[in-house]
Amino acid sequence: MKFTCDRAVLAQGVATASRAVLGRSSLPVLEGLLLSLSPGCLQLTGYDMETGIRCSIPANTKDTGEFVLPCSTFSDILKKLPEGEVLVEVEQDEVTITAGYSVFNIIGIAAESYPPVNFQKESFCFSMDQKTLRSMILQTVFSVSQSDSKPVHTGCLFHLEGDELEVVGVDGYRLAIRREKLQVPVEQPLQFVVPGRTLLELSRILTDSDTEVTIWPSKRSVVFESENIVIVTRTIEGEFLNYKNALPKIPMFTVRVNVKEFLDCLDRASLLISEKQRSPVRLFFQNGEMKLTCVTPIGSVSDKLMLDYNEQPLEIGFNNRFLLDAFKNTGESEVRMQLATSLSPMVLRPVEDERFLFLILPVRLRVD
Repeated sequence: MKFTCDRAVLAQGVATASRAVLGRSSLPVLEGLLLSLSPGCLQLTGYDMETGIRCSIPANTKDTGEFVLPCSTFSDILKKLPEGEVLVEVEQDEVTITAGYSVFNIIGIAAESYPPVNFQKESFCFSMDQKTLRSMILQTVFSVSQSDSKPVHTGCLFHLEGDELEVVGVDGYRLAIRREKLQVPVEQPLQFVVPGRTLLELSRILTDSDTEVTIWPSKRSVVFESENIVIVTRTIEGEFLNYKNALPKIPMFTVRVNVKEFLDCLDRASLLISEKQRSPVRLFFQNGEMKLTCVTPIGSVSDKLMLDYNEQPLEIGFNNRFLLDAFKNTGESEVRMQLATSLSPMVLRPVEDERFLFLILPVRLRVD
């Protein structure tokens, strides 16, 4: 078997498929990429027994067949080869890679030992553009749990009902909800949970384009397909938090906050906070301003923002990282900050609509 392909196209295909390749595995074949040839086409597949990524690229070949190459070695070789055509020839388990005057000989792995990857699609699907899906992922995946104590919360919930899709991330201290209208309403409500790690890789593959992504959910897996890329991942089973019941029911007041100005203050305060000493950031609202303070074993910091605030004085504390994550992922220049009491969650929303909702639980402050 042999094929030729443009080096840049091949390198990009390898980089995409390799996002599902394990760096180290008890099954050595999973450290490799499966290359599948058919006339005029090369398919590159990476798989880690949970997520599979298949990228199809044009190749000059009349052959058919499959073989596995060590992913890391193949990727490193392609990065160093000169621009232009790359010739790959397979003879039993020996693979020769030629570009210009450069010739590499490496040992491949028999394709028969590669685990089967099921890219099969169910009858039901829905679609949206890459830009929208990428935005929905980025505005929720930062809130998924990093603990395996409740595995279902290490992924994002996709909830479809009527003409609306909600994507939800939660970790016990914060909640992120992102909503979008569907092109075609669903006949019955449907929900599934996609692993956060898979969604992060998907967000890195997707672009801010209008190219469509089709999503095919099934009982135990979900397939994402766009142009020449197909991604399949197992869904996470379990009872997801009833997030609608977690939203505050008490009256809240609203202030508008400039996102960049708030992040600048928070970044400065965070200079004194370490992983060992996670002192809370205190926000004190009074008479048209928000004063931000933080006291740590290293020292103290004080800053403030001018706001249109005319309510009763309020002091509330938060984990600085949770605030940073939420404000950095708003994608807005200004947001609505909703508050009630020093022990009630903070809610962030867009100024003009209800596309997203970020909820952060406060830290109980000690009285000095």
